[in-house]
Amino acid sequence: MRFSVRTVLILAPLLLILLLLQSYFWVPTYEDQTRGNPDRLKEYITASIGDAAILNPVLSADSASSAIENLVFDRLLDRDQDLRFRGRLATSWEIYEEAYFYCNETAEIPGLGKAGPDEVIGLLRQAKSGGIQSNAKLRTSVENIKEISVVPPQEFQTKRVVKAKEGGEGSEITVHVTAPCSIKLVLHQVDQDLFANLSHLLGESYISSFPSHLYLSTDPDERVKPSQEDLKAWAKEILPPFEHNPIILFRLRPNVKFHDGHPFTANDVKFTYEAIMDPRNLSPRVPDYEPVKQVDVLDPLTVRIVYKRLYSPAIGTWGMDILPEHLLNVEAIRKEALRRGADPLKFTMRESLFNRRPIGCGPFVFREWKSDQYITLDRFNDYWEGAPNYERYAFRVIPDLLTQEMEFYAGTSDEYGVQPHQVERLEHDPRYQSFSGLSFGYTYIGYNLRRAPFDDRRVRTALSMAVDLDKIIQYVLYGQGEKITGPFVKQTDYYNQNLKPIPYDPAGALKLLEEAGWRKNGEG
Repeated sequence: MRFSVRTVLILAPLLLILLLLQSYFWVPTYEDQTRGNPDRLKEYITASIGDAAILNPVLSADSASSAIENLVFDRLLDRDQDLRFRGRLATSWEIYEEAYFYCNETAEIPGLGKAGPDEVIGLLRQAKSGGIQSNAKLRTSVENIKEISVVPPQEFQTKRVVKAKEGGEGSEITVHVTAPCSIKLVLHQVDQDLFANLSHLLGESYISSFPSHLYLSTDPDERVKPSQEDLKAWAKEILPPFEHNPIILFRLRPNVKFHDGHPFTANDVKFTYEAIMDPRNLSPRVPDYEPVKQVDVLDPLTVRIVYKRLYSPAIGTWGMDILPEHLLNVEAIRKEALRRGADPLKFTMRESLFNRRPIGCGPFVFREWKSDQYITLDRFNDYWEGAPNYERYAFRVIPDLLTQEMEFYAGTSDEYGVQPHQVERLEHDPRYQSFSGLSFGYTYIGYNLRRAPFDDRRVRTALSMAVDLDKIIQYVLYGQGEKITGPFVKQTDYYNQNLKPIPYDPAGALKLLEEAGWRKNGEG
C-alpha cells in the first residue's frame, strides 16, 4: 500500500497515541509484580528525568549524579530532621581558632610606648586576668583567649611577577622575606571581631599600621626591579598584619570500610580535598574549598582543617562525599593510564573508569550503569550503620513526567514527585503514602541594582507590592507554597523570623512609584 506524505503526517500522531496506550496497558500492576516476584518487595525503584553524568562527587555537578553518589559514598557529616549537623564518617568535631598578628615595633602602645613581644604578651595576659579596665567587647575577646605565645622571626623566599610596562610578558623574580616575630593566640571559639577589639588595648593603629613592605627585598642583580607599589601589594599577600585561622578538628569513625574492604582513614579526607583543588581535575567544588589553608592528618582517625580566613559556610562543606585515596592517588591513576595505553602525563582522574564504576563506603554498592536507561545498586552488608532495608536500588531514567506518573500508578516506580495540582487528589488516596513538606527551593524576581530604575529601592518595593503572591500560591501552586523573606529555610537559625513579607498593595505601589518620579501618562 502506498501513502502520500500528507496521509502519513495525518496518521503518524494516531499511531503514536496507540503505541503509547499499548505501552501503558502492558505495564503490570504492583500487585501482579509482587505476586509473581516476591523479590520486588526487596528493591526500591526511583525515576529521574535525566541520566547521571559522572559518578564522582569531586567532578559531578548535576542532581542525577548526586542522587547516586549519596548512596554509594559517605560524608563526614550531614543534617538531621531538624536541619542540624550530625556526624556520619566523623563522630565529633571541634571548631576553634588560631589567630596571628605581627609585632609592630614602629607603633606605640598607649601607656607603654614602643614595646617588644614580651611586653605585648604581658599586656594581653594582664587584660585577660582582669588587671586592666576594659569595655565589654574587649573583655569578651580576651576571655576567649586560651593560649598566648610568640612565633620567632622567619626567613623565606617566594616568587612574584613584575608586570611589563608596555603590556608584554612579565618577568618572574625572587622576593626575599625576613618576617619579624608574631603573636599567636589560640581561641576557644572563632572571634571575627578579635582584632577590632584588641585595638582598644594595643592602640587603634598598632596592628593595621604594620609596615610589611619593609621586610621584603629583591636581589640587587635582578634584571627587572619592582616598584614600591609592587612591594607594598605583594607585602599585603605575603605578610598580612593579622590573620584569622579558623580550625575544624574532625574525629573520625573507626572500623569503616570501603566496598572493596579497604579501611577508611583521615588520608581519604585529605586526598578528597587535594583532588578538588588539583587544577587538572577541573572540579566544580573549588570555590567551597579555596579558603582552606591546609589539611593535616594527625593520626588515622583525626584530621585538622585549617582555614586561611574567616569563612562562615566552612563546616557545611564537609558534607562532601569522600573518595577512596588508594584507588585514585597519583600512582593508581598512573597505573590505569599505562594499563589502558594512555599517556600517564596527560591522564587525569576525569578519564578514570572509576567514574563509571565508583567504589565508596556508603550504604549501597554500585552494580551496573546502562546509559539513559538505568543504574542499579546492591546493598552494602558491611555498612557501618547497618545494612539498608532494601537489597537493591534501581535508578530509572524516564525523561517524561507523564510517563513517570503512569509508571508510579502501575507500581513500576516506588517514588513520584507529584505536581502541585495532584497533591490534594493523591494525599486522600489510601493506596499511597503521602509525605509533604516545604522544599529547599525558592522562586524570586531579581533586579539589576546597577541600572535605573531598579537602583531605587522605592521602585523595587513597589514592584513587589504589585504582585499578588497569595493568588499565585492558591491558583498556580494549588496551596503548595509559602511566602518567605530570604533564601534560607524557615526552620533554620539563619532565617530572620522578624522580617514580614511585603504585602500586596497596588495603591501603595502606585504611591511609591509616584514618589520615585514615575507617574501615569494619558495612556495609563
